[in-house]
Amino acid sequence: MASLISFIRERNKTTPTWLKILIPVLAVGGLGVIAVLAAVVAFVVTGWLGQPVPVLGFDQTFTQPIDFPHTVHAGTGQLTDASGGLRTNQAGEPLEALGLDCTFCHRTVTTQANAGVPPVAQCSFCHQAIGPDSSEGLTQLRTNAGIIGDNPSPINWRRVYRMPDHVRFVHEPHIRYLTANPSAVGNAADGVNSAASVKPALTCSTCHGDVAAMAQVEQVESLKMGQCVDCHRDNGAPTDCAACHQ
Repeated sequence: MASLISFIRERNKTTPTWLKILIPVLAVGGLGVIAVLAAVVAFVVTGWLGQPVPVLGFDQTFTQPIDFPHTVHAGTGQLTDASGGLRTNQAGEPLEALGLDCTFCHRTVTTQANAGVPPVAQCSFCHQAIGPDSSEGLTQLRTNAGIIGDNPSPINWRRVYRMPDHVRFVHEPHIRYLTANPSAVGNAADGVNSAASVKPALTCSTCHGDVAAMAQVEQVESLKMGQCVDCHRDNGAPTDCAACHQ
């Protein structure tokens, strides 16, 4: 042991200073390169097989310009607050969710390529009278609608679901098929899969999940090519490239 220590000391005397500095730098740099490569590989794998890693803005949900609670509009049953307690009106009565059909707001989903986002005028049709003046979100909505002030403007909703530019997805044929074939509906509510036919709103869960139960809409399905091809294959839909790609 003593001879080994003596050897190391002698080597230290003859080793150039620049080499003493370079060796640890290369070691740390090598570890850094490995870490970066591992992060890139993880990102590519999850991006191809599942949803991207939620970093660098690749989140599965966004904070919208105005808080729109699907739980209130599309949900059913009594409403609860963040702590689980019942929400009540000014008279102390429990508040009930509205249970609106998805097509009430997304009106083009059964006829066109996109589902459609309701214009601010449609929102204000109800909320020019419904809802307290103290609500920050409703105040913003009424401002956008021109009910408050004289400068109406659209609401710049942030898009949660987005297909690549080279992918063509048309809602209408998918909704039409699923309403006539409820057994193919994914993430379905009880009794949907065994029904003879269902209304369009009950088919949305296949790709979007149970939106009516989401306080903030988020992407729940990866919607990668493999998932789409598998669904087409299982349901007798075309699987050639031209079916989905421009």
